[in-house]
Amino acid sequence: MRLRFFFDAGSGVCLWAQDAEAKARFGYPVEAAMLDIPEELRAEIEQLVTDYDDTFPWDDPGSGEAVEPSRTMFGYEENPAFATRVRALLPRLRAALGPGFVIESDYEV
Repeated sequence: MRLRFFFDAGSGVCLWAQDAEAKARFGYPVEAAMLDIPEELRAEIEQLVTDYDDTFPWDDPGSGEAVEPSRTMFGYEENPAFATRVRALLPRLRAALGPGFVIESDYEV
């Protein structure tokens, strides 16, 4: 099963089904609660999504001014703290899901 890891502000998820098998099981967005992973890892995923969403200026999305410089807005800007958290999570998530899953992520490029 193939999943893709990326953030989409307001979606509530950071995992997306990428093949027919994953889409049949999860739909397109994959909620952390749908995964057979430890609760601590699930909570970490949900916290990353929350932290990501907290950086978005919901009252003025076009401004970019309300974005906290210590976090990332869209996930690809230079932001060591956020990217480091994501890079630390991905190998643990892959291990928890097992060999039946492949997770692609631009955070590892």
